Amino acid sequence: MKPSYLKKLPIMLQLSLLGLIIVMVMLSIMAVNYYRAVNVVKKDNNDYIKGVISQLNQSISANSKDIQRIIETVAYNGQTVQRYLNSTDLAQKVELFTQFKAYLSDMKGMKTGILDIALIENNGTVYNFSANSPQLAVISQEIPRNNLYSFLGFKMIALPYTLTPVVVAGAPIYSTTNFEKDKQELGTLLLVLDNRLLFGDGNPVNLPEGALVYMTDRNGSLFYTNDDSSKLGKPIPKDKLLNHNSQYMIQREAIPEMDGEIIIAMPNRVLLQGLNDIRRQQLIMVVIALVLMIIPLLFVSNNILRPLKKFMRLMGEVSLGEKKHLSKRIAVDGYAEMIIMASRFNEMLAEIEKLTDHLLESKHDLYETELTKRRVELTLLQSQINPHFLYNTLESIKGLAVEEGSTQIFELTKALALFFRYSVKGSDMVPLERELMIIKNYIYIHQIRFGRRLQVEYDIGTDCLSYLVPKMILQPIVENAIKHGIEPLERTGLLVIRGYRDEEKLYLFVTDNGTGISLEKLKEIHTTIERGSAIEGIDDDSVTGIGLANVHNRIRMIFGESYGIEMTSELKVGTTVSFIIPIRGNEHV
Repeated sequence: MKPSYLKKLPIMLQLSLLGLIIVMVMLSIMAVNYYRAVNVVKKDNNDYIKGVISQLNQSISANSKDIQRIIETVAYNGQTVQRYLNSTDLAQKVELFTQFKAYLSDMKGMKTGILDIALIENNGTVYNFSANSPQLAVISQEIPRNNLYSFLGFKMIALPYTLTPVVVAGAPIYSTTNFEKDKQELGTLLLVLDNRLLFGDGNPVNLPEGALVYMTDRNGSLFYTNDDSSKLGKPIPKDKLLNHNSQYMIQREAIPEMDGEIIIAMPNRVLLQGLNDIRRQQLIMVVIALVLMIIPLLFVSNNILRPLKKFMRLMGEVSLGEKKHLSKRIAVDGYAEMIIMASRFNEMLAEIEKLTDHLLESKHDLYETELTKRRVELTLLQSQINPHFLYNTLESIKGLAVEEGSTQIFELTKALALFFRYSVKGSDMVPLERELMIIKNYIYIHQIRFGRRLQVEYDIGTDCLSYLVPKMILQPIVENAIKHGIEPLERTGLLVIRGYRDEEKLYLFVTDNGTGISLEKLKEIHTTIERGSAIEGIDDDSVTGIGLANVHNRIRMIFGESYGIEMTSELKVGTTVSFIIPIRGNEHV
């Protein structure tokens, strides 16, 4: 995002983005610190678990050596075990059995966790105290014959009242006195051990709650676990620890004495409990910090935005261009800068209002001056003709026409006299009916000249005849229509004068079917009308000397900027000039 674009964003949005960036930075720092702490904790706990496994192995190794010594002591005891097993004399063997049995009992009590001790002769005779003898006889066959001693691993042995999970260790017994005996093997010694004996007591290590310990023998069968979902004697399911990978930190190491393995799975939730509590506290602190930050932020933004909104609202009203809005002033509370801006803005509005009043006064004076100028021009024009001389001359012509019996000359002279009398005498505002009477006389004069080539139609509502209109506003338009529209025609020209009332406005139209005006010339006429000067080439020889622009300006000066004339035209079709003036009755004269 470009900086220039950011500058154009609303202030509140910019402040919100700033707050969002601060929050994101804080959360990013928290996340980085959290994951760094996680890595440190995991490393420390990894080292700790490795130490635990090492401790377990040391305990297993120490206990294994004790078991080894007991096996060797029992198997090669010459005074009792060797004498008993080497004896072939039945009477002697019976005599030695009591001593042999007592010795085995004593050795059974040598170490806590030895559940049973059994000696199985080569002929299948089993000497033991509590375990199922036939089961022990079968197990003895699993003891390797080429090892001094071996751990068979996990077994379920029938002890009194229940099947008990145990670990079986044993060794073959060879004769130490009779070397002539075949293979020197006298039998097999078995120790039935509590499955927890190898690590000393019921709890192998002091691990956090939730940590899982798995110990397997050479066959991969579990001989110890604190995982209630796993069964002793069964292998660990292949997907068991794989599923834990995302939830547990796993360490594993071999058990050399049993060709097995120790696996410890430490739950991440336990490892990271303290960190999660710290993170939760940090999040709460962030939320509190945000609340504490948002309150002053809203206060500051309100002190900035509320005055600015007032400024914008007032500027919008001033931009409408209505003078009444210039008298308004703004009063704001907030920062000192805002108060100074409001004061300067109010001073500026006061200056603009003063200049506007001065401009309006100047414009009014200019209109008055222009109006006076037009009146002077009209007066000068009117003064160029001696009314008395003109009237006397026209009366003389009328008398001669009567004497000669020329009715047409009489009517023509009469119409001309009325037209001139109307143009130089009377009020500036006249009823529309009187204006139409003069226009009819004016058109009659032209009909004498053009004959049937000039036709005229009137379509004026009777309710419009009494409304006041500026004097001589139709004559310049009619003259232009005849001179520039109809006179060049080779066909009959038609002049239509229409008028009607719509609400409080009077609409008049002068339409001809003449040659029309080109688009370029029409644009030039519109420009000239709006500029307020005479239109070159259109009304220079007008009888009144007042052209389209003067008629338009007269209407505006009398009634206002909303009124005036408009012109539409099309080549070879004709031209229409329309008037829009407000309704005025005789009471306004």
